[in-house]
Amino acid sequence: MQRIYSLWSAVLAIIIVVTSIYGGIHYFSPIPFWDQWNGYIGFYHAIEDGDYKFFWSQHMDHRIVIPRILFFIDIYLFGGRNAFSIVAIYSMVAFLGIAIWIEYKKWHTVKYSSFLVAGLIFSFLFSWIQNENLKWGFQSPFIAIYLFAMLAFAFYSRPTGSISRVALGIFFCMCAELSLGNGIATFFVMAVQGVLLRRSWREIATVIATGVIATSIYFYHFVKPVLPLDPSVARVPLARLKFFLIFLGNPFYWISESLKLSAAAGLLLFIFAAIATIHLYRKRLFTPYRSFLIAGYGLVVASAVGATQGRWMLGLNAAIASRYTLPVLLGFLVLSLLALDMAATKRARTIVVLIPLVFLTFLAKFQEHVNGDIDVLYRWKLAVLAQKIGLDHEDLDSAIFPLNVHSVYEREAKFAAEHEIGPYSRGWLHDAAIVKFDKDLVDDSRCTGFLESVTPDAVGMTASGWAVSHIQSHGPLLIVLVNPAGETVGYGVSGKRRPDVKETLKNAPSDAGWTGFAKPGQKDLSAYVLIGDKFCPLQTLKK
Repeated sequence: MQRIYSLWSAVLAIIIVVTSIYGGIHYFSPIPFWDQWNGYIGFYHAIEDGDYKFFWSQHMDHRIVIPRILFFIDIYLFGGRNAFSIVAIYSMVAFLGIAIWIEYKKWHTVKYSSFLVAGLIFSFLFSWIQNENLKWGFQSPFIAIYLFAMLAFAFYSRPTGSISRVALGIFFCMCAELSLGNGIATFFVMAVQGVLLRRSWREIATVIATGVIATSIYFYHFVKPVLPLDPSVARVPLARLKFFLIFLGNPFYWISESLKLSAAAGLLLFIFAAIATIHLYRKRLFTPYRSFLIAGYGLVVASAVGATQGRWMLGLNAAIASRYTLPVLLGFLVLSLLALDMAATKRARTIVVLIPLVFLTFLAKFQEHVNGDIDVLYRWKLAVLAQKIGLDHEDLDSAIFPLNVHSVYEREAKFAAEHEIGPYSRGWLHDAAIVKFDKDLVDDSRCTGFLESVTPDAVGMTASGWAVSHIQSHGPLLIVLVNPAGETVGYGVSGKRRPDVKETLKNAPSDAGWTGFAKPGQKDLSAYVLIGDKFCPLQTLKK
């Protein structure tokens, strides 16, 4: 039976990990999104201006010092195209899994198949239900805090003869704190871990004192963000408690779409963890491995408390946000591993193994979303294009940054363009507003396509059509819009889905459609595709 379970677990892990990696590629975009404009581009802008204290400055409730180091590396060494940030996120998730695997191999009391345990670990951690963390380059803080915290608990769980274990535990607690706000809790969770392991009070006091000092420094000149209260949640009885429990049962929502089931699952897991902790402590059955697992769940609970205090006013649905799912997946994982380690009989082990495998099998169905609609990414392209060419469309901007701080987006987009960061460094967005049409550089052999429509909009004119390059095999095409006098009056970009074109032309990409923007009042526009150093004319559709 264990062989069947091992194969089941391994197959789940392969499916989940491979599809989630594909999802990261499928949804990848070099265009900054939401917090990246002020927290990534804006951060680098501040550093370029010599404001190095920005490394320590708040981002909402958090001081994200270590993630900002990753952001700096991404921009300074890799051009800010987001690829390094995404790779760093996937790497940290993998390292988190490896850290848990090493602790299992070192300390487990009941031997299970390596495929079984490794499959459970990586299936939970790579689940696509936390897709916001896996496809958004700004989410490294949400991964780093749990990686560093689990490393802290791992080193601290070493036998008392290990001289460096306390120092390394404290060091990684500091790293967790410098990754995200809930990292503050790692010191105090580790102190509880010391109590469970019956460490000396002097050692526990040292951990607590260090945590108090680190917390005091963290909150020096700290400004608590004030978020608006959702009127609907103001009328919900015990809203904070419900938010807390829904958070702890978050993954169940993605299976059932039921907040009540999520809350019930969160409550049951919390009760199991409490009973197991009390039982193991009273019976003196805490091993380094078990303390490591319980400490991991303790941090998940602390994170739920922090999220509840900071976000409950946004409504109960905020508790099932995809970005909050990693800690809960981690919680499900460590409690599953704890139950496996505590199971005393063969029958009990069979049941305990079956529960997470069945749950993960249902959860694996969510992996089908890795190949979802990416039309929103084209909307991002249009937003940055319109802004760069001076025809800003706020209705498009709302897809990539809040309109109530629109000036921040405009400032950082201009900075990114001037310093050629990310998508502004090369290609269609770099060339937009720079390249001007030249009638002496026309080559009609390089493309096929049409200018199909030109209509007025709130800012100027919107043009659309489709284009297929005979030379450029991939990537968006820059469209140059020209008036009858040969003057460049606008730009467009390809990337819109056009299945009709794909069906008609054998070698056409599925996203051959394009949209562009021109200055107001333009008539009789012509459209050209910039391919290399030549302008390829598109035919104008006859009305």
